[in-house]
Amino acid sequence: MPTAEVIEALRFFLREGVQWRALRAADGRASGSTLRRRLDEWHTTALLRRVHAVLVRMARSGPAAAAWDVIGDSCSVRAKRGGDLTGPNPTDCGKPGTKYHVVVSTDGLPLAVMPSGANVHDTMLFPDLVRLAQVVCSAIGRLYADAGYDSTDNRWLCLRDRVQPHIRKIGERKIGEPHGSGLGKVRCVVDHGCAWLLANKRLDRRQDRLGRIILALLTAAAIFIIANRLSTF
Repeated sequence: MPTAEVIEALRFFLREGVQWRALRAADGRASGSTLRRRLDEWHTTALLRRVHAVLVRMARSGPAAAAWDVIGDSCSVRAKRGGDLTGPNPTDCGKPGTKYHVVVSTDGLPLAVMPSGANVHDTMLFPDLVRLAQVVCSAIGRLYADAGYDSTDNRWLCLRDRVQPHIRKIGERKIGEPHGSGLGKVRCVVDHGCAWLLANKRLDRRQDRLGRIILALLTAAAIFIIANRLSTF
């Protein structure tokens, strides 16, 4: 099966959110069974991660890539069928859900994505999320995040890696005072990044039970966002 047909099937599957069995081999697209097999292969070989890294470097090369300013955030979706990487969502009456953790550049490129249970606190995955972003960045200058990421360990991690942490401290902001982290200036960028990911119905309406499939789909969505950006140049 040509890889191009598998990629087209993946794009359609993500965007439309159809069932695996409804994805039939036709019109230049692979079948659902072929797509699932390829996703397993790509997960095992970390191919999607490598493709993502290459595309990020293509999008930001030359002097402009000397240092990146990035923003971290997360968004949650329901997981009606349960499965891996689910947990009671404290913002949705404790219903099963999955949280997507995201780091984007200030110009909107998704640099790192990671799924977890909806009950996993943002501070817990912050170190892994930052390391994923550092893999594709030449260097990170400033990192913006809200109070959900505030912890002494996370600030120390940033400073150790020569990253300026602009993380709002818990309870820092008071009525009438400016936002201490500076996140408000760039908040819309990460909000748009999450919205672009959730524009894919297969992610917005989580139905897959396997964690590796969720991670593969999330990474693929980030790849397509960057590829679309590159195609406009």
